[in-house]
Amino acid sequence: MLSNRLIVGLDYGTTYTGVAFCETSDTGVVGKDILVVKDWPSRHTKIGTKEKVPSEIGLIDRTQWGCLIAPNVQRHMWTKLLLDDPKAGEAGKIMKELSLNNTQGPSKEPVDIIAEYLAHVKAHLLKNLDIHYGKGLWRTLPITLMVTVPAVWSDAAKDSTLQAVNKAGFNSIELTQLKRTVLTSEPEAAAIYTTQSLQGGIQDEQFAVGDGFIVCDMGGGTVDLISYRVAELEPTTLEEATTGSGDQCGGSFVERGFLKWLERRLGTADFVLIAGERSEGLPRTSLSSKLSRMVQDFVLEAKSGFSGNETNFLRLPVPFSSVEDDEARGIQDGEIMITPADMKEMFEFPLRRTYELLLQQMQQARRTGKVQIKYVFMVGGFAESPYIYEKIKAFAEANGLIAIRPAHAWSAIVRGAAAKGLEGDGRASIKNRKCRRYYGTDCYIPFVPGQHREVDSFICPYTGTKEASNQMRWLLKKGQDLAAKTDSHANVNFQQLFWTGERRTASVKLLATDAEKAPYRSKGNGVYKVATLDVDLSGVPQSAFQTCASLYGRVYYTLNFSVEMAIQSSLEFSLLVKGVRYGSVTANYA
Repeated sequence: MLSNRLIVGLDYGTTYTGVAFCETSDTGVVGKDILVVKDWPSRHTKIGTKEKVPSEIGLIDRTQWGCLIAPNVQRHMWTKLLLDDPKAGEAGKIMKELSLNNTQGPSKEPVDIIAEYLAHVKAHLLKNLDIHYGKGLWRTLPITLMVTVPAVWSDAAKDSTLQAVNKAGFNSIELTQLKRTVLTSEPEAAAIYTTQSLQGGIQDEQFAVGDGFIVCDMGGGTVDLISYRVAELEPTTLEEATTGSGDQCGGSFVERGFLKWLERRLGTADFVLIAGERSEGLPRTSLSSKLSRMVQDFVLEAKSGFSGNETNFLRLPVPFSSVEDDEARGIQDGEIMITPADMKEMFEFPLRRTYELLLQQMQQARRTGKVQIKYVFMVGGFAESPYIYEKIKAFAEANGLIAIRPAHAWSAIVRGAAAKGLEGDGRASIKNRKCRRYYGTDCYIPFVPGQHREVDSFICPYTGTKEASNQMRWLLKKGQDLAAKTDSHANVNFQQLFWTGERRTASVKLLATDAEKAPYRSKGNGVYKVATLDVDLSGVPQSAFQTCASLYGRVYYTLNFSVEMAIQSSLEFSLLVKGVRYGSVTANYA
């Protein structure tokens, strides 16, 4: 049981960021509600965001961030996706725009840009803590920081997230009370929040061991999904049923649909007068003043409240605000009409892609034969759209499922992150997670003619024997169950050879593949490097080494050691020699 402490949840999202906090005690009773920061600074109350703040920072003026950025000012946005695969989809287009428009010298790395943004978030969080607890009290409490990341993210992207958080000042130097920083997956946090919010309700009473649900996290940039199975009851304990999936098809794609529609309705010539260029060529990082105001009005007055039946009217900018009525283009009294059919067309792409992702999850879960999916839990800002909710609900029912959107769907993930931080007090919600990919190391073994390729052969300089390199030794399988309550999911043995006087370190490549079947060789075949594990053996006593002589009489030493690997929400490593822990293992993802 842990003593009094402060738990902070940080959900840095593609388009919006949320922060929550709570204080707990050694009684094991939460006793306090999870509080979500809602007073984010804004240029105007019309664009106040309440539970979240835009994940944006000015391209030139870094003091402008979130809702403090003027609509027509170019900004860094969607930077989160640059941590994983910067070439894909909208993230790639945004990266290209920023590089073309950067006149301030060499561009900064995504980690540094994100750190600058999160430094503003941290400063605002501290103001909230001072107000809520008083400057003196909260600064005496040890802090646990829970940081959310997508379930489908690479290990390098998770490491980059931690780097950005640390650089932003969420570290023990600037927050001397910070004791632990823990990564947790976004859908896991959402699952914890949703199941806890249902406890005592009708749905909670209907849960049985083996029942399952899909968490569908619908954000502004991405939609991410993963399925869970109820492993135990009283208390409800979950385990992952699938490995997760996702795509760039979030709520912001409705705005892109609106821009394409507006060009068709006004005509290209008049649209260019407002926008400066055609819709397909419009930048993501800044729009003209006239067009940005139209998009803002569209989101607030049309998109957010659309349920499928409303006809909306948007004010046109000068000079179209004073043109004569034009029935063919739906222009009347300086406003343009958006029919329900028009709106549905704008929602079509993200909705269709979400259907596809949901079907994939259902099929994945069905193939396991271990879970009966009954529910779809809808979280994220896009899930709060009345139209999206009704369409996903109808789709779920057509497939025999029930759609549930919990209260506070937009902030469900950051609330769940704070709730997960309470697990150190004896609360545990997740029993098993699924391994996202195959993990292993390359090795060399005695060469066998006909079995190994000649191109992989070499003569060992220590023993003089013919060996085969580039051979894979797989440690973990894709889809394998990983117990949450364990210090080790894999243990790999190594033998390192050293000449006399040689520095006693070892370097091990951790490799992976996302393929459904793991290959035997490390070259090609979709195998890629996750990280280089630098193993410090300097603290291992000389007695652990065996003295040998090479074929040429030169003395060398051998050491047998093992590296333990654990996968929680990130990778963890430790070094063992004859069962005793020595030195350190550092993972370098570069």
